[in-house]
Amino acid sequence: MLVDWIALGIFGLCVVVCGVIIWRTLPKLASIRTDAIPRHQQEARKQQILDQRLQVKLGKFEASIALFFKKSFGILGRGIFQLIQKLRVMEREYRHKVITQQAVDDPEAVRSRIATSLAEGQAALIAEDYIKAEQHFVDVVSLDTKNIDAYLGLADVALGKKDYPNAREALQFVLKLQQGSDAAYTRLGRLASSEGNLIEAEQDFMKSVNLNATTASAHYDLGGVEEKLGNLDKAQAAYEEAVKLESANPKYLDALLQFAISAKRKALAETTLERLREANPENQKLPDLADTVKAL
Repeated sequence: MLVDWIALGIFGLCVVVCGVIIWRTLPKLASIRTDAIPRHQQEARKQQILDQRLQVKLGKFEASIALFFKKSFGILGRGIFQLIQKLRVMEREYRHKVITQQAVDDPEAVRSRIATSLAEGQAALIAEDYIKAEQHFVDVVSLDTKNIDAYLGLADVALGKKDYPNAREALQFVLKLQQGSDAAYTRLGRLASSEGNLIEAEQDFMKSVNLNATTASAHYDLGGVEEKLGNLDKAQAAYEEAVKLESANPKYLDALLQFAISAKRKALAETTLERLREANPENQKLPDLADTVKAL
């Protein structure tokens, strides 16, 4: 009898905990607005990506509770686990109904929220607050299941955390939505470069610049890979294209200067040094760089 009461008490506690989780989560869900989620062939793939990220606050806690009780209380634990799973299904169904209805009622508010969440996600990404950035991008995906910028943001989060499998997964999904996404190929190139696959990185960066030749960062990244591969003329051409597109960007000028010094191309180093001095006159490394160039 005592054991039964203890088991019943534990079960009741779990119900209360899960109820609190749902109670705290639903008000946040109520503020979400989105377009009606379309049923298309890529839904399963999209849901797989969402499932890995959408339960940032809820999922990990639920999983830890379920695992604890499954290990500790056998049959009772499995019952609790099933209850938690049912609550998760209810929560997800509620989310679907709320965001679908609010998208119909106020589509302009949905567009505004998407823009705000994307901006906040990018700001968090720049600040390397990956948890916050991920939450914002997931919010956008909940509002618009085909939002390419959100998936690119999730890929950037994964790249920042060096979670390369999830980054690749998100980028491959982007390419299913938009085959000619130069931004996806740029990130795939960075991913391959980080993994040491320079030939693959070169191919991805080439695809990116062929699709869109106006993105300076892609040319800059291509230059870095070509330099590592020993393709010095290609590296110089890529760096110079980056500088051509953003002539006052100290980062690209410094990269071209460092390349010229390394390749012992004095004329290029001298002209690039002057351009760097004009673009960033407060650079404290200028005197040392001038001495290095003079010694070439």
